[in-house]
Amino acid sequence: MGGAKAASDSAASEWDDSHNADLPEWKRRCIRTYGECQEDGWTGSCYACFRYCEGQQEWPIDKCHRRKEEK
Repeated sequence: MGGAKAASDSAASEWDDSHNADLPEWKRRCIRTYGECQEDGWTGSCYACFRYCEGQQEWPIDKCHRRKEEK
């Protein structure tokens, strides 16, 4: 579960998900990471990765991740 946690920890302050307070923490991480994926134009299908995260309770960082910065 480290991938989703690592991917979403930095955005915790950016995403106000207080309306999801009744959800388990793993699902809140999935939702926050999905939001980052959509907003920042990550590689992979954000929706497919969100669905995976819902089932496995971890973000598939090998399939959906931030794009590498070009030099």
